[in-house]
Amino acid sequence: MDMRTILIATLVFVLICTLGIVFFGRHRRKLSSSVFATVTKIEVEATSLSSGWVVTAQWSDQQRGQTMVFRSHRLQYSPHVPVGGPVKVDIDPRNPKHYHMDL
Repeated sequence: MDMRTILIATLVFVLICTLGIVFFGRHRRKLSSSVFATVTKIEVEATSLSSGWVVTAQWSDQQRGQTMVFRSHRLQYSPHVPVGGPVKVDIDPRNPKHYHMDL
């Protein structure tokens, strides 16, 4: 490879990394509130292609007077949180349907 090809490849790599950091940084900033929800259910979900553990938790928002139910994505491992235990959930305060369970 000549020097020009190496330089172009390096610039493309740096650009992709920068865009990734900006994108994921924005996503994390949106989830600016954290709550501790109570795990209500842990179950295995299976499809014809794969299976995994799914954690369901709930939290009562005293200010809004409503109960929020959170459901994890399918995990490839058994979660270390017991039913009845706390799990940290990062929430977008403007849209509580956008969240991430810290498992």
